[in-house]
Amino acid sequence: MIELHGAFSHMHEKLADYIEDLKETTSAKEKIESELRIAYEIQMSMIPHSFPPFPNLPQVELYAKLNSAREVGGDFYDFFRMDDDKFCFAAGDVSGKGVPASLFMAVTRTLLRSIADKVKSTRNIVNILNKSLALNNESRMFVTFFMGILDLKTGTVNYVNAGHIPPMLVRKNNGIDVFEVSKSIPLGIQEEFQYKEQTINMGKGDKIFVYTDGVSEAENIHQQLFGEKNMINLIKQYPYQNPRQLIESIEKAVEVHVAGYLQSDDITMMVIAYNE
Repeated sequence: MIELHGAFSHMHEKLADYIEDLKETTSAKEKIESELRIAYEIQMSMIPHSFPPFPNLPQVELYAKLNSAREVGGDFYDFFRMDDDKFCFAAGDVSGKGVPASLFMAVTRTLLRSIADKVKSTRNIVNILNKSLALNNESRMFVTFFMGILDLKTGTVNYVNAGHIPPMLVRKNNGIDVFEVSKSIPLGIQEEFQYKEQTINMGKGDKIFVYTDGVSEAENIHQQLFGEKNMINLIKQYPYQNPRQLIESIEKAVEVHVAGYLQSDDITMMVIAYNE
């Protein structure tokens, strides 16, 4: 009987210790979740999310969407007017995931805005941005990056691609051109790398589709990728959809493809329509 009483006393002590440990663990988990929630809100506040963004700018119709795989991620997009005739847009995908990627994303986006406020050519902007990110980059993180500057009067787009997936130019006649891109590397790797500026022309009614690999590489339970071919076929099915409709159509198709399978990468899409 004494032994039984001792066993119950020991079990009671262990249970009390377990409950106390559980309280501490739960409290710590809730604190981490709260901090990640705040980090996510800060990150999202840095990305434009009001659409239409420029009601008084009839030449451009734009919509963008970012879905993070985790509480915070490394994908981003941005767009802004440089002056009356120039419109800048960009997208990037930081190596890795989670908080480190989100911090590198925030630095990249902040530097882009700061540099573009003073420098007006895509080549110079990207070269300065790369040098800034590569300098003292002890974490060895990098970001694939695409940026373009659209001339609102002519439809000319000067762009630089830094290791990013080439965007698509969706023509009004339903033809699709993949952007030609020169050989390059992501930003933040080699400080003295010089990026090449390229040019493409948009006509009235044309759209640019910029995205990250989380779209094309979205996979289902059988490890089958959504793929670029599916995107192209889908875009061709809806030649007259506006930017929001096009992104929502692709988003739904990706959801059907993955069929609830866990999202492994951030998904970002941006469509810019030129109305001239």
